[in-house]
Amino acid sequence: MNTYIKALIGVTGREINRMTSRPLYFLSVVILPLLSLLFFVSLMKEGVPVKLPVAVVDYDHTALSAKFRRTIDATPGSSVVMTPATEHEALSELRKGNIYGYVVLPHNLQADIMNGTQPVVRFYYQNGLLIAGGLIQNDLTITLHTLSAGVNKQKREAMGQNEVSVYAEIQPVKPDAHLLFNPETNYPVYVTSIMLPIMLQVFILMITVYSIGIEIKERTSREWLRKAGKSVFVALTGKLLPYTVIFVILSLFSNFLLFKALMVPVNTGVVYLVLLSLLYVLAYQAIAVFFVGLLPMMRHSLNLAAFYGILALTLCGFSFPIEHMPEVFRLWAEAFPVRHYMHIFQSQILAGFNFVYAAPSYLKFMLFLLLPFAIIFRLKSALIYQNFIEQIKITDAAEAAVSEKSLIQ
Repeated sequence: MNTYIKALIGVTGREINRMTSRPLYFLSVVILPLLSLLFFVSLMKEGVPVKLPVAVVDYDHTALSAKFRRTIDATPGSSVVMTPATEHEALSELRKGNIYGYVVLPHNLQADIMNGTQPVVRFYYQNGLLIAGGLIQNDLTITLHTLSAGVNKQKREAMGQNEVSVYAEIQPVKPDAHLLFNPETNYPVYVTSIMLPIMLQVFILMITVYSIGIEIKERTSREWLRKAGKSVFVALTGKLLPYTVIFVILSLFSNFLLFKALMVPVNTGVVYLVLLSLLYVLAYQAIAVFFVGLLPMMRHSLNLAAFYGILALTLCGFSFPIEHMPEVFRLWAEAFPVRHYMHIFQSQILAGFNFVYAAPSYLKFMLFLLLPFAIIFRLKSALIYQNFIEQIKITDAAEAAVSEKSLIQ
């Protein structure tokens, strides 16, 4: 046991020396991940887009139409930045990207309302930009419904109806909505909380693949394996341990930014946060080791890791519900640890549900940790021969045979 511990300490110290002697490691492991986390936190620090520019085309020019404009401008999501004379001018501004939508108040709006005729107020919005379009559509719909209800209330009160009967006729059914776990409808609760771990997983994958693949490429893997007492398990554990510590700290820091800087609600203890961060980092390191063992040439395994990491945002089921994906993609979504991370985050940390609801996701994390065992012997062969895929030259083959013999003895 002492021999393995000494070997583990030796390999870890060797990797720390490699990290500190090459600026690329510090840049890739600390600086770039940290800048990425801070960028996405600052990107949505406001919580939700506000005061999106809209226009109002007013053909009525009455006190009521002016009230419509002021009410629209007072909504949190929309701001009336211009009042074009015609719809053609408003559409032109929409095409230029100066506004996200516009409202058309028709001729005789106030007169038609007073006469009991139902006027039509039209609004157009850019729904190609889904978030902006959805926010504007929601604001304008609520505004027009509120104003319509107000006009209706005034007319009925003028006819002598009491307030109780007026409200009963205007709104026969009174809704009582409760926004659970994200009452302020802030985007950081949904968007930023998924972007931070997805960005981090790309760095975990690429750095892990690089740190192992560079040993094969630079032909230092035999010395690395010898330092580990010829144990590939000790070699991998010692090499990845410094990165594990750094990435767990970065993961915890990202959670700190979410909960303290962006005020995302948290309903669990710090133990579960540490456990989740540790499992998340270990799962992606295990996947990266699997990629290196599968394709021991660094450029191939890096390409595979990049392809896999980039697909996570699209196919993990949070940018688009997996229930509406083809069956093959539903199964593929389970192959991304970030999906199980977000299930635990949303059910246990954000919502405060009992551990039993998140337990299946914890078990799936454990399955990812078994992946390196599927390629461990293939990876060890790559570390010994140092040229696993390309054709080995005669001199290299002889050198590899001697090195393998020395390792076996």
